[in-house]
Parts: sequence; C-alpha cells; structure tokens
Amino acid sequence: MQKNQKKTIRKQKNASIMEYKACYWFRSCFFGYLYLEKKTLKDWRKCLTTSLNYMKKNNNYYKELRKKNKEQKAPVQNTEVDPDKEVIAGRNAILEAIKSGREINKILFQEGIEKGRLKSIFAIANEKKIVCQEVPKRKLDNTTTERHQGVIAFVAPYNYFELDEVLNKLDINKSTTLLILDHIEDPHNLGAIIRTAEASGVKGIIIPKRRAAVVSQTAVKASAGAIEHMPVIRVSSLTDAIKKLKEKGFWIAGTTLAERSEEYTKIAKDVPLAIVIGNEGEGMSKVVTKECDFLYHLPMLGKIQSLNASVAAGIIMYERIKDND
Repeated sequence: MQKNQKKTIRKQKNASIMEYKACYWFRSCFFGYLYLEKKTLKDWRKCLTTSLNYMKKNNNYYKELRKKNKEQKAPVQNTEVDPDKEVIAGRNAILEAIKSGREINKILFQEGIEKGRLKSIFAIANEKKIVCQEVPKRKLDNTTTERHQGVIAFVAPYNYFELDEVLNKLDINKSTTLLILDHIEDPHNLGAIIRTAEASGVKGIIIPKRRAAVVSQTAVKASAGAIEHMPVIRVSSLTDAIKKLKEKGFWIAGTTLAERSEEYTKIAKDVPLAIVIGNEGEGMSKVVTKECDFLYHLPMLGKIQSLNASVAAGIIMYERIKDND
C-alpha cells in the first residue's frame, strides 16, 4: 500500500514539473509572439497575469504536497499522557518513588524485557496495587526522551517544600547543612547535586523560582531516586531566604575564587551551615556573595580554571562532613 502511494506521489511530482516547465515555455513563446505582432500593452498584461496565476497555482500544489509528505513521515506522538502528570524513567528512580509513597498513576514496561530486572518494582507495585502495563518499546521512546531502561511511570507532579516548613522540622545543630543553588540551569547538574546531597546528609536544597532548573524527569533520572528523600525548596528571593536562615542561626558559605576566599579544606564544621553553589557559567551573583559569611574555593592546578557545578558541590559537601562526628 505504501509503495503504491509513493509511486502515485512520484508521478504527481513529475507531472507537475512538466507542467511548470511548460508554463515557462508558453510564456516565452507568447512574449515573442506579442513582440513580433506588436500587440497592445493591454494584451501583454493579460498574458502576464494568466501566466503568473498558473505558476501560483502550481506553487500552492507543491506546498500542499510537501505538507502531506511531512505529515506522513512525522512520528506518531503519544496522546495518552496526562498534562497534569509527570513522567519518571529508569528503574532506580521509579523504585525510590514507590518506596517514598509518591502517588503513582501507572507503570509501563517494555515488551520482551527480562522480568527479573524489574522484579523489585513489580513486587512493591503489586503490594500497593499500582497498575502495570506491558507496551511496545516505541511507546516508551515516544513518551520520554530519557534513557528509560525499559520502564517508565506516570506520577503526580513534584510538590516543592516551603522554607519555614523545613526549618521548623529541623533539629538545628553544628552539623546541620543546607544547600543553596544560585541559579543552576542544567537539570542534569541539579539531579547530580541532589543525589550527592542526599548521600552526604544535607537536610534540604533551596533553589530560586526564576532562571533555574526545576525538578523535571531529567533531574529525577539524574538523581537516581534521591529526589524522593530530599526536600527541595523553591523561593522567590534567595537573599530573603538567606536572611531567614541567619535568623535561625545558620552561617552562609559561598563557593567562589575571590580575594578573601579560603581553601575549601578550611570549611566551617562547628556551626550550622548553608553552602551556596553558583551558576555553571557566571558563578554566584554579587547580591548573594555579599550575604556570605565565609567564602571558599577549590585549588585549580591545571590549565582549566573551573569544575562542573555538581562535581564542585560534591567535593565541598564531603569536606564538610569529613572527620565530623
């Protein structure tokens, strides 16, 4: 059926090209005739209008034909995705989402995949009566751009935490650590930082509402499920959030290479600390830098004078808990 359609389209194209060429030949001959017979200007205008209308008609035909071809070749998009639901992909991310009690609408797994790899997911999903459906791999590919490992889940949108809510639940002491991300834009970096923060005992992460990465399926995948155990707080103003933290007894540590910055190994370990990680390209903003009580930097001994934001954050966070009883 498809071959016959292609042949028909090819014939139509060839016929239209011949008609288009014939139009040019007709116009040239007619202009020559007018010149030889010395017809009036009115006849010439009439001939030109007829010729241009014919060309325009063929042009529209080509446009419609190209449009139909694009529609035929366009991949079929999944129309079953609820816009009020989010998609998470990957075994670890889904497993941690189920364990944390996050609302799971449905789990889709790839046809023919080894059930042993998803055994732990199926066991908990069955216990919590979550619908699991076997679908072709193509459907998973059309639903998410992430590497899904043969399984995805439709979940309720992530609920961000309020700063006061987190602070009121915290037992604030000298080892309490929070993280402030000053306009981190890459969702992969956000997910990687969340993963390291959860592993190193950070109690919460503060991000701004504007010009910053959000908790998307990319960030969830990069966090390997750690997002389900880490409070992420969105605030309108980082400076206002910092002032509130200071009122609660937190000290603010920025990470930047400045005149008064110290080496990261001297990071404060005897006070509640909120560590600021700057933007991937521009670093910390001047307004946030002014609010910092301490400034720390990582030594750069090579020709490259910067590190990936998630790598730098990991080094700082683990230095904070080093030899910290």
